[in-house]
Amino acid sequence: MATFEIKTKQTINVNGEYINEGLSVQISSMYSNPFDEVEKIHKAFTRVHGIDFKKEGYLNSGYFEFERV
Repeated sequence: MATFEIKTKQTINVNGEYINEGLSVQISSMYSNPFDEVEKIHKAFTRVHGIDFKKEGYLNSGYFEFERV
């Protein structure tokens, strides 16, 4: 199982709040692309930062980058 750091590629406006580039969380995944488990990424950002990127439609690889840690 690999650990990935998922972080924002650009500044994003979520519910009137600006989220700066580089905001990140870490998740573990059995897949080589952590976006195969997008729900796990959603839960991590909600738990750690209290931000719901999924509701706003931002939770995809167009707005985020990842690297294996």
